[in-house]
Amino acid sequence: MDTLKIGSFNTKDNATNRKGGMREDGISNADILANQIKENEFDLIGTQELTIKYVNELVSRLKDYKFYGSYRYGNLLTKIPFNENNNIITKKNVVLQNTIWLPWIANKFSDFKDSITKMSIMPRIATIVVIKNQINEEICMINTHLDYQIPSIQKRQLEVLKKIIEKYSNKYPIILTGDFNMEITDQNFKDFISDVKDKNLKRVEINESTWYDKNGNGKTLDHIFLPNDWDIQNAGIIDLKDTSDHKGIFVETNVKHK
Repeated sequence: MDTLKIGSFNTKDNATNRKGGMREDGISNADILANQIKENEFDLIGTQELTIKYVNELVSRLKDYKFYGSYRYGNLLTKIPFNENNNIITKKNVVLQNTIWLPWIANKFSDFKDSITKMSIMPRIATIVVIKNQINEEICMINTHLDYQIPSIQKRQLEVLKKIIEKYSNKYPIILTGDFNMEITDQNFKDFISDVKDKNLKRVEINESTWYDKNGNGKTLDHIFLPNDWDIQNAGIIDLKDTSDHKGIFVETNVKHK
């Protein structure tokens, strides 16, 4: 039976611990994340808020891995400060990749009034890869990062995400990772968890806080979903040592073959 180890990391730099791209202890954020990836021998990693600078730093440190995904403002505009991506990083054989842009306005343009508060601060995307495992079975991974402040936009983004899952689940088992910016108590996310069960997806029970504000108040915003019949060997939090305002999360799972 194949085992997969999957991680999800919001890599947002914690500026309070950086000076010229380095932490106060002289270790770069990229060193810490790359070491976690190598030491844990991750097969698949979903990232969020990964800048072009951070990508370049990681590529030089993770020579056995490849990076997949487009930037949210497009690959030609990488100098935009907030042109981050949701790269999927893996050593596995990737046979398909895609990036889908999610809605970032609360309603259709024809219904849009005049309030900027109904618009997400930036575009949101879902990165998709299909990998081939050791016995030539194909598995689809979707990695995303949703809006953080407007429930109506979050709801629309989840609706599109469900359509993406429906499309790919007709052919592949699905792994879903991301910073959803929602807790399991948020109604939109509760509904999503319930709906995707019918698409053979369960949320991995990691209920510790994964994000902290400046006062140390935590929320569980990062999540991993797996096929309902995949057994979970281990799951939990990975401490990124203040390189981000998020903790990493991981799961080790047995792949159930068809």
